[in-house]
Amino acid sequence: MATPSFYVFVEEDTRQFESVESTSFYLHRWHLVAGEPVDGGRAAAEARAEGLAGSHIPQCMERFLRAGGRPYRSVYRMHDGSWLVKLKYRSDELHFRVSTGELAFMEEEIEGQDPPKRPKTGLKAIFGR
Repeated sequence: MATPSFYVFVEEDTRQFESVESTSFYLHRWHLVAGEPVDGGRAAAEARAEGLAGSHIPQCMERFLRAGGRPYRSVYRMHDGSWLVKLKYRSDELHFRVSTGELAFMEEEIEGQDPPKRPKTGLKAIFGR
């Protein structure tokens, strides 16, 4: 069986509350939260990405949804083929991006050798630590 060459990725705009010298702020970072192989080529990957853009709800918002609740969703198709999604629920707003990618290169991990140990010097040599 061949390795699938197309993948779908979900990146979320995560917020982390920081405080430095009595100044508080949110630090925003794009974070890869999901990546899955898709069988069926580019068309299947693009269809899966479009489906995720219309249905994915990040965990940080999903836990606050009431039964049957659904956030406001705006879905934008970007020029590079990715999807940018804006969600609003009550006073919370967040963004995530869904994109496709083709596996271009893969390399197996090689353990390698440990570097040589440095000789003990000074007090370490005397006390054996």
